[in-house]
Amino acid sequence: MAFVRVARDGVPVTEAKDVALDANLGKRFTLKTDVVVVGSGAAGSIVAYEMAKAGRDVLVLESGRYYPSSQFTEHLGDTMTKIYQDQVGQVNTTADIIFVQGACVGGSTVIGACVMEEPDDAVLDGWASQYGLENLSAEKFRPYLDGVADQLQIHINEAHEINACAHKVIQGCEKMQFSWKPAQRNVKQCALTGHCLAGCPSDRKMSSLVTHLPWAAAHGARIFSDTEVVRVLTRDGRARGVEARITDPDSGAHVADMQVDADMVVLAAGAIHTPLIMQRSQIEDRSGQLGRNLSIQPFTQVLGKFKEPLYGFRGALVGVQVDEFTRTDGFTIFSGLAEPESLLAQGDMKAGKAHIDFMKNYKYYAGVNAFSTDQGRGYVEWSGDAYSGDKTIHWNPNREEFNNMKASAALAARIFFSGGAEKVYMPTFQNLEVDSVFALDETLDKVDFGLKGMYTFRANSFSPHGTCRMGADPYQAVVAPTGQVYGTAGLFVADSSLIPEPMTAPIQWTVQALAQYVSDQINENAHNYFIG
Repeated sequence: MAFVRVARDGVPVTEAKDVALDANLGKRFTLKTDVVVVGSGAAGSIVAYEMAKAGRDVLVLESGRYYPSSQFTEHLGDTMTKIYQDQVGQVNTTADIIFVQGACVGGSTVIGACVMEEPDDAVLDGWASQYGLENLSAEKFRPYLDGVADQLQIHINEAHEINACAHKVIQGCEKMQFSWKPAQRNVKQCALTGHCLAGCPSDRKMSSLVTHLPWAAAHGARIFSDTEVVRVLTRDGRARGVEARITDPDSGAHVADMQVDADMVVLAAGAIHTPLIMQRSQIEDRSGQLGRNLSIQPFTQVLGKFKEPLYGFRGALVGVQVDEFTRTDGFTIFSGLAEPESLLAQGDMKAGKAHIDFMKNYKYYAGVNAFSTDQGRGYVEWSGDAYSGDKTIHWNPNREEFNNMKASAALAARIFFSGGAEKVYMPTFQNLEVDSVFALDETLDKVDFGLKGMYTFRANSFSPHGTCRMGADPYQAVVAPTGQVYGTAGLFVADSSLIPEPMTAPIQWTVQALAQYVSDQINENAHNYFIG
């Protein structure tokens, strides 16, 4: 392959302000391309790179702003208001689950915690046998996972990457004889500042902002930020392009309307927004599964207070994971003390004097994220006009899912007490504090399923998936094994929407391997998709 020079600073991006100043474009304009990729995160960036590298004219449209690494301050409050979806206000119908998503060039890879884990062989072989996805069997799909690992510098945390917060988790696990292991992360020579969720100013995090997007641009891909795709344009049963609007990210002013004429449309906007785009576009869905099967991997933040200062916010954000119960119960616990702004978004920071006291003691805290598995019963839907309507995310726990969340939080509390914690803060709306392991069960009895599990746990989701699931049966799946949407030629999906069932592992590694796989499917069958 010929040598291609990549710009040292930043990614070439056309922003809303550039469009506003370009007299040749005006308030409504049309662009032509071979492939238009919707979304620039984990999946979209890989598709853009692979298509551009194959010689295709590629246009990437990102609804969020362009926020280069040079602007990151490590102040999460600044980042949340600028590049988090809905300013961390993307919630379910009852607003007790926050769906944390990046809204920027690079997507959620820019604000993620860098945790990477690949699915077990049994999971992949299960997809192959149950959903007819033979190319996703362990034997055939693992090379894609290995390729992503090489590109993203995925490695097992070394000793210096495991901070004091993580060591408290280790101590607790050793005393209880729970299995644990160092986490894997996509970081190259981590600077150990602990501010992963605020963006990485040193470019050590191998996000799409510093990997596949500049690589794609080096091969000629064009990237637009501030550009929300409203709908896919179809004609004669085939995707012909997209319709989008460009908005100033600071003022909210409408800048221009864009139409893109393309041979192929690849949706990579994530498990929430990809199905919404398809719903707004009235894409045929013979399966009835579009937007359904939403799985969220709910997790809660459990805090432990220790006698000695830990400064748990220093060092690598995520150091170790507890995998004792992953295969048996679907529980995985990751060390990591959330920044105060993150806790504030969840309502965990108290108020007045209690808040001041909480912050005075922050150096004594350790934290974990306690994940549990859900059953994929949620769904997303768009209501109203394509331009003025709104999204709704439906997910509330049934009793089994509620008990899973409760059990994973209880295990986290026991680990902290075994590690020497003098107090544990439970992630509940009741603001429950536990002073002793002997009082834990009695305290947890107060956490009741109540009104269908609502307003009990302060929970989050980093990893929604499954809303356009892939499968060989067009009456059970939205997307064919090639990545093409059933019933609409030239329309592909290449993000977490494809995952056919709830996963226990963090999904980014899998998603990026799926994007690579879909890209290969397109390139290997290019004569069926492209004119000329």
